[in-house]
Parts: sequence; structure tokens; C-alpha cells
Amino acid sequence: MADRRLHEFVRALRGAGVRVSPTEAEEAFRAAALIGYYPRDQFRETLALTLVKSQQERPDFDDCFESFFHFESAEDDDAEDDDAADQDAEGEPLSPQEGQGLSEQAAELVAQDAGQLEQTLARNAGEMDFTDMQVITQQGLYARRLLMNMGMGAVDDEILRLDASPRGGDQRRAGELREWRQQVRELAVRHVRRQFNLHGRAHGRALREETMRAAPFRDLREFKQVQTLVRCMARRLASLHQRRQKKAKRGTLDARRTLASSLRYNAVPVQLHWRQKRRLKSKVVVICDVSSSVRDAARFLLQFLYAMTDVLPRVRSFAFAARFDEVTDDFDRYSPDVAVGRILDRVSGSGTDYGTMFEEFVALCGSEIDRHTTVIILGDARNNDLPAGEQHLAEVSRRAKQVFWLNPEPPSRWNSGDAIMARYQPYCRAARRCASLNDLSRFTDYLLKSV
Repeated sequence: MADRRLHEFVRALRGAGVRVSPTEAEEAFRAAALIGYYPRDQFRETLALTLVKSQQERPDFDDCFESFFHFESAEDDDAEDDDAADQDAEGEPLSPQEGQGLSEQAAELVAQDAGQLEQTLARNAGEMDFTDMQVITQQGLYARRLLMNMGMGAVDDEILRLDASPRGGDQRRAGELREWRQQVRELAVRHVRRQFNLHGRAHGRALREETMRAAPFRDLREFKQVQTLVRCMARRLASLHQRRQKKAKRGTLDARRTLASSLRYNAVPVQLHWRQKRRLKSKVVVICDVSSSVRDAARFLLQFLYAMTDVLPRVRSFAFAARFDEVTDDFDRYSPDVAVGRILDRVSGSGTDYGTMFEEFVALCGSEIDRHTTVIILGDARNNDLPAGEQHLAEVSRRAKQVFWLNPEPPSRWNSGDAIMARYQPYCRAARRCASLNDLSRFTDYLLKSV
């Protein structure tokens, strides 16, 4: 029971935003087993020493501890006084005499005073698993389960029996039992609400993030936390790529050199040699259509790429709609959020002309594109029935290492109306749909492996 409660506490801490690794959790379990669970203050400080890594996390830890171990406070006088005040405010439970004439289980439950009743509730709550609560509507279900585990079903049976009796005294006792049951139910609901705040918070945040990651870019304006999510996703992806780079930096085993150098020691010990692959400096060029139909996708692509400057090579950015312009300096001077807003205000418009854009791009950057350059184009390829200019994209593809095209529309619409993806696709290494943060994250992961 104690181990399970500690596991649930660690999950609650993670839901409160306190980072706890499996190793730290294991150390906390060993420390708790060694020091013990009482006195309460000593137990709290033991867990804090093993689970809290900074002063900023300590308030979150203390709040989570007090809420999670609310009923385990055997020596906390203040908590007992607060609980007694709550009981006084809600009314006294029925006396043992008023429980006479009921079934054995119902009479035993009704006869308990406030302290005994809370102990019963705590004991039965400890046998339940509240970590699966994910939405607020589940609180009523868990509160009813807790009441049934306490034996409230027997009290319900007695209320029904007394209600059906023709005697006035039985009717009065049924009303008293119903009022007492409501008081106990409020206790159970408060406990379940605390557990939901502990465990459901993490589920709720994960559900919101999952919804935002899958939502189309045009719908993300409705979410306040989207900018924080973009930064978190970028950091997570950058961290993953840094681990890959660290592993790849060592290279592959050079068996020939390893065997040759080990002969002088008679292969004891073996001195390993690694064949390191020379990594050339890569360049990334991004061209974004910021017209009204795809500006939301362009906003998040630029924010995502510039949030990963630790692992991406230098990114050179261009935007076009009514006009074509380089926007790299905007990101050098301002934060990604501010820079994107300035770019959209300056460049966005209607009447995109991909053919003219590719021609201007080749004239401006053609001599700088080489076999180490990755070109990323974001747009819906809707050219307003103007010349496609695919020969300019073919020239870019010939000079560059690779060209990727990200289209926020579904593939079924890539060649509908004035869209001409079929004219451009032969000169791209890959053309992908990019309509959500999930699509953007998958593409960026693929990009990091290929640059």
C-alpha cells in the first residue's frame, strides 16, 4: 500500500510540473523506507531532499504533498482543527442512538463520530486508484465508488426501507439519514476533487497538448498556450537530436585498426578505434508563402525552425506574397514571435506569383546554393493562373543538396483550381502535407536527420 501511494505521489508531482526521473523516484522510495513515514515533517523533508532539484520547485512540491497526504496527517493539529471546523459547519453526524434499529453495517457506519468517519473515508480512499481520472466529469463516478466502498449502500437500503414504512417516526429517521448521507457525500466529493486536481491536471494538460498538436494551423489561434507548446516541442526535438549527434560523433567501430593495435597487448586489453565520419557544414534556406491562405502555417514553421537554433545550421529565410523579400534579419533582431508578426505585416497580401518568386530567388541566391544547401518551400502552389516558372525551381534543385515542399492543403487539392503542385513536385526530393504541429514536428525530425 505504501509503495503504491508513493508511486501515485510521484505521478502527482509530475502532473504539478516537478520533474522526477525514475532514478530519483527510486531513491525517494528507499529513503522513505529507511527514515519512515512519521513524523510527518520528517517524511516530507526526506521526500523533498530526493525529489526537489531547485528552490523554484519547492512550493509546488509542498502544495502537492499537503494535498496528496491530506488524510495521512496523524500528528498535524492544524489540519485536525480545520477538519473539525468543517464538520461543525456542515452539521453533526447522527448519534449512536439514532443508528439503532438499522442493519449492522449501516448502524456501524452511522455510529461513527467525525474523526472515525474521516478515518473510514481515508482508509477506503487509499484502496482506490485515482490516477486514471482524466476529465472533470469523472469526479461524481469516483465519489460514488468511494461511498460504496465505505458501505454507504447499506445506508441507502435503510433509507428506502424507512421511506416505505407508513409510520411517521420512520419517515423522520429516513430524512435524518438522508441529511447525514449528504454530509458524508460532500466529504467524499471534496476528497475526490483534491485527487483530481493532483492527478487529472497532468491528464488534462496532455489532452490539451494532444489537441493542439493535431489541430489545423488555422484553428490554433483559439489556444492561449500554443506558443509555449511550440517552444516545448522544439526543445524536445532539439534535445533528441543532440543525443543522436553525441552518439554519432563517436562514429562506427574501425575493426582493422582495433585488431592491429590490440596485437601489441595480446588483445588484453582491447583498445577500441572508431571510424569517424566527417560532417560538412550544412545550410538551410526557407521560402514561405505568407498569403492569407497559408500564413498560419508559415508562422509556425518559422517559429519552429528558429526555436531550434542550437541544432539547426544557420537558417536563411525568405517570405513572399504580393512581394518577395529576405526576412533573416528580422529574426536576428527580434524574438521569433515578434519577427513573424513584423514579416506578415510587411510582406503578406494576395496575388502570389510562384514563377516570379523563383526567378528572383535564383537571381539573388543562385550563386550561394551548393551541394550542402537544403531548400524548404512552404506554400499551396496556387499561382493565380500565372506562368509556373518551374525551370527556375529545376535550377535550384540541380544546385542544392535537396529540396522539400510543405503544402498545408490535403494532397487531393494539390492540383485543383489554380494549384499546380504537379509542375513543381518532380524537382523536390519530397513533398509533404504540413497542416498541424504534428506534421511540422515529424518533418523537422526528418530534416535534422538529413542535413
